[in-house]
Amino acid sequence: IEELILSDNSIGGTLPDPFPTLENMRRFSIANNNINGPLPDFSRATTRIRELDLSSQRHTETEGLTGTISPDFSLLDDLSVLNLAFNHLTSFPSDLSYLHRLKILNLSSNFFSQPIPSKLGELDSLEILDLSNNALTGQIP
Repeated sequence: IEELILSDNSIGGTLPDPFPTLENMRRFSIANNNINGPLPDFSRATTRIRELDLSSQRHTETEGLTGTISPDFSLLDDLSVLNLAFNHLTSFPSDLSYLHRLKILNLSSNFFSQPIPSKLGELDSLEILDLSNNALTGQIP
């Protein structure tokens, strides 16, 4: 499978962690469902993924994907789109600068309450960065 799109359904429960190995997966979207629990580590499942959309799982203040974004996300070398908006995530790694192909990073409407990492400025290909509707602190790097 190269593309698995399960968006806009009523899929519930948790995602397996670690995520199953799908070596040829290029696109995985399960946006706008009812997934709860920890954000799984995708770096062991596939390093070839280009688009990962797990957005819009939070429909109340206590639902959605929880926890932190693993530093291992930096191992997803081909990733160009990462959308984790509208979840219940609380922390992201200070260094995602290894994602040189990342064009879109949407972490809006989560529960981040940390400074904006200065290393985000090293993402040369980044075209869209959405960190809105969080509780970020500090200065803009």
